[in-house]
Amino acid sequence: MEMKEFADLPLIDGHVHLDAPAGATKQAVDKLESFALEIIDRGRLSQMYLSSNYLGTYLKAKHAGRFYDGGEVPWSSTEVPWSSIGADVPDWREYLDGLMACGIDGIGEMGSKPALKEKFRPLSDDFYKDFWRYCESHQVPVLCHVADPEEFWDEASAPQWAKDRGWVYYGGEFPKKEELYSDLESILCHYPDISMVLAHFYFLSADLERSADFLDKHPKVSFDLTPGIELLYNISRKRDQWREFFIAYQDRILFGTDICDWQKSKAALDRIWVLRNFLESDEEFFTPRTADHLMTRYTEPFIGLALPGEVLKKIYAGNFQRIFGKQPRPVDTLCAADSCDKHGQEPLAALIRELA
Repeated sequence: MEMKEFADLPLIDGHVHLDAPAGATKQAVDKLESFALEIIDRGRLSQMYLSSNYLGTYLKAKHAGRFYDGGEVPWSSTEVPWSSIGADVPDWREYLDGLMACGIDGIGEMGSKPALKEKFRPLSDDFYKDFWRYCESHQVPVLCHVADPEEFWDEASAPQWAKDRGWVYYGGEFPKKEELYSDLESILCHYPDISMVLAHFYFLSADLERSADFLDKHPKVSFDLTPGIELLYNISRKRDQWREFFIAYQDRILFGTDICDWQKSKAALDRIWVLRNFLESDEEFFTPRTADHLMTRYTEPFIGLALPGEVLKKIYAGNFQRIFGKQPRPVDTLCAADSCDKHGQEPLAALIRELA
């Protein structure tokens, strides 16, 4: 199918990264803004959820209704003191109250990507205890990345691009995938009312039964469809069984692409096309030639699920809106500008103040 042939439905990309580093110039911010708006328009998106270090706050204030904003929280591999917290044991209430006052819609993407054990801090560490407690009690949704594709722990099957980036963990100095899963399980058991979206289908696309058992056990947790290298490929190998799964768990799956600012616009649009073609058609197809290098080229095709329209409505927008809000929260521009100043984002602060 072509992009223009896809269903005319609201579509929220719940997983986009556009980073405005500290001190980013107006020219750099304008470039990121243009990129985001181009992808929304050409990709037939209704809205985006941005993990963007205050850029999302600015874009949400400037383009009312088009952007959701995810607040920044350190990943488990981030060394402390952390730039936005400034303490070995942060005052999470103060920090999160500040984010909420600015108008953020959720937390993250944050999470637990494998790192050397000497630099790795489990998400169940005391460092995060008050963070999880706050998110549960205030019903702040969290977009969380835990683990990575199973291939990254196997030297023989890990792709070369992952090796080049250092995203391989088959040495004994890294935590095992099951250790990361056990870590998250302990959090969900202690804080069962946390509303969490696990990125990349929680890297469980090779195990349909375990995916179902996990969602049954944790009713406040959902999966997003941001494509790891293996997601669509694994599901295609058991296409009919997984189609039944998507229909059965239609309330627990969210659309997301993992679009990043380093991609060309065509490669970003390819990610939207790949996911929509997979969900809406029954075609056999391959990774587009123009897709970015993280989209692995397989010798066997993806096979589309051709999901019913009512299921697509939930995956494309309804589930996201239930978790993060029917519309983005309003931005307190003065509060957001002050917060940008505090965390080294003076140019963004000035731009936000212009919108006040």
